[in-house]
Amino acid sequence: MCTSFTLTAHGQTFFARTMDFAFLLDGEPIVMPQGYQWSLQLGGQVTNTYGFVGTGKQLEEFLFIDGVNEKGLTIAELYFSNEAVYCEYTAEKINLAPHELLHWVLGNVADIPDLYQKISRINLVQIETALLGITVPLHFIVTDTTGRCVVIETNRGFIEIKENPIGVMTNSPELEWHVKNIGNYLAARPANFPPATVNGVEVLPFGLGNGTSILPGGLTSPERFVRTVYHKQFVNVGETAEETVNAMFHLLNNATIPKGLMVEDNGQSEYTQYRVVYNVTNGTYYFNPYETQEVFSLQLKKEWLQLKQPRIFAVSKSFTTKTMV
Repeated sequence: MCTSFTLTAHGQTFFARTMDFAFLLDGEPIVMPQGYQWSLQLGGQVTNTYGFVGTGKQLEEFLFIDGVNEKGLTIAELYFSNEAVYCEYTAEKINLAPHELLHWVLGNVADIPDLYQKISRINLVQIETALLGITVPLHFIVTDTTGRCVVIETNRGFIEIKENPIGVMTNSPELEWHVKNIGNYLAARPANFPPATVNGVEVLPFGLGNGTSILPGGLTSPERFVRTVYHKQFVNVGETAEETVNAMFHLLNNATIPKGLMVEDNGQSEYTQYRVVYNVTNGTYYFNPYETQEVFSLQLKKEWLQLKQPRIFAVSKSFTTKTMV
């Protein structure tokens, strides 16, 4: 379970997501330099063209969950249960496990037009990830510095890039269903509804916010999608890029899942392990782990791109406060 959205403000593009899961992924900020070479599970090696920063984990190879590269191409993977359909091995293509696609895109794709050109080389194969012991059902949301947004889905048995001008993605079902479902909530609005007369009796609204009473309040994928569309459409983005980042974290609050509110059949609690915001335009990464309200940031600079090896940034995952005296 995850929620993500794009936003354009002040001539810049931004991206935000929650990462919700029961199994502890323990994602960390990682910078990958230009030219990094890595091995695929089905054999063969990839030499990345571009450097990037993202959230990931060091296993036998680095596993990434989201990131932005030096060209501003930004991508995140989200769970796509009961929908993702993968293919058999094809010798003529680059055969990737689903969890390898995000790393490949960040290291080798400059923008969305480039993605359209290069995705035909890729075949997503039913391969387990060692971390989870399953083939992970995934779909992907992608944006670039222009603010254009697309989704990569495989629900029809092949890799398909779908334009996503709404700029929101959660989980199953497929994008087209979510967009159509927005039509059920067109009455939602920031303004209040006026008093109404019912059989000669004037009925007053209970108070502010009655224009939002139609919005769903649950934690399912369709409900989070609808709420995020509404919040994105009407949020005050502020006067500066920093204020926009702050506003985006406030929007993520509406999709953040604390421990205990969503429990799987095995008793494990699914929760928001971290939230992240990217300034796509200038390559700045803002990371907020579950354990604290503090936000950690770094900007993808030239010196990071020229590192000899990837660099993992440890962040404090403990609750801290600033005393007033």
